Amino acid sequence: MIKSFFLLAVSFLCLNVTCSFAQSEQAEKPENRIDKFVDKHLFTIAPGAVVLVAKGENITYYKAFGKDNVAKNTKMNKETVFRIGSLTKPFTAIAILMLMQEHKINLSDTIQQYIPDFPLKAYPVTIEHLLTHTSGIKNYFEIKNQAKEKQQYTPREAIAYFEEEPLEFEPGTQYRYSNSNYYLLGYIIEKASGLSYPDFIQKRIFDVVGMLHSYYGQVSGRRSRLAAGYSRFNGKMEDAALQEITSIYAAGGLLSNAMDLLHWHQALFNGKLISNTMLTKAISPFRLKNGQLSEYGYGWFLSGIDSMKTIEHSGSTDGYQSDLVYIPEKDTRIITLFNCYEADREWIIATNDIARLATGQPLKEDLHLSKSSLQQYTGTYKHNEDWQMIFTMKGDDLYVRCPKAGLPDIKLYALKENYFYTKETPIKFELLKQPDGSMLLVTYNDSGKDAEWKRVDKTNGE
Repeated sequence: MIKSFFLLAVSFLCLNVTCSFAQSEQAEKPENRIDKFVDKHLFTIAPGAVVLVAKGENITYYKAFGKDNVAKNTKMNKETVFRIGSLTKPFTAIAILMLMQEHKINLSDTIQQYIPDFPLKAYPVTIEHLLTHTSGIKNYFEIKNQAKEKQQYTPREAIAYFEEEPLEFEPGTQYRYSNSNYYLLGYIIEKASGLSYPDFIQKRIFDVVGMLHSYYGQVSGRRSRLAAGYSRFNGKMEDAALQEITSIYAAGGLLSNAMDLLHWHQALFNGKLISNTMLTKAISPFRLKNGQLSEYGYGWFLSGIDSMKTIEHSGSTDGYQSDLVYIPEKDTRIITLFNCYEADREWIIATNDIARLATGQPLKEDLHLSKSSLQQYTGTYKHNEDWQMIFTMKGDDLYVRCPKAGLPDIKLYALKENYFYTKETPIKFELLKQPDGSMLLVTYNDSGKDAEWKRVDKTNGE
């Protein structure tokens, strides 16, 4: 129950493009539809982008759009390199699984077996808890006065900034995305392998796959061209103040380009990096102690676009945003790279729509409701004492947030007068007025009805 909200929280950490095509355009070739879509919506996301679509071993779409450097007025190139942010996490998870295959690591091992001076917590925290974001360790980006202020530091120095924090919950009982988990995994890789994290990723993954334009850290001395990074807030774009790479490390410190990412993902699913048995574990949802399945495996989100199941991860870091979506039933991979950080998460919405176009699916057509029609749904809805959702108005639009999941305001789109969806996930929201005048919220995921939420107070929304 309410498992869909785990993915919503991550969508924020790692999305409002309204788009529809006339029925006559559905017969167009997918590549033509993608061209039109990106040309129309790129300016709302970033100065430039690279989009790659592959079905099986065949590339069906591969193009660059816009500028890789606005000041120099240089065009984006298909081979351009981007910081990939949290798309680093699947690489870190794969490295852990490779060490598991070599019997150097076990899922049940605790942090202290590799970092002996890491403080003991109220409950033991295992490698599996770190992989699945169920450790309860606080996200170090949320800690005041943490190490962002320091330009460079070692992994152990960075870990010291969050290691004394108490657990936010008993490990294995909840899912909560935390960069601290993957920072720790990077350091555990170093301890278990005897190699630095950058060296392990380079020698055991990049070199094996032939990823010539992928690396950890800075670009000085490299032939590959890194796209200039930008940030957009409140509609204004400016040069991004890039994070020091050591502040994101194994949680977000890798750089790559679209073709390298494709080759890596194909190699992963072709058994060139880990066994099929190990891969199956990585792309299976983690079962919490209460029996509920989360929507995260070992380094992958397990979600969906409409009725299509997906295995995916996105990345968002100062100046750059990325997404890799795999649709197993179509054997189709969609990779998008953008050279701008924007707070509205539009890059994930765009990637989902590109996936629809690439697989011949229709784009959703939205019903535009009046402000007064939307205001009747504002308020706080509770599923139980722990879980609540808050519906508010921003201007003429209805938004939802879920504090328990760490979910900020996300815009809702109407399919019917009382039936809404988000463009980030498959979750649907049905709002039903009861005979006594109260309001009931019913949420749905791809499997059907998810949960019921009763409105406990009403607000005017702005």
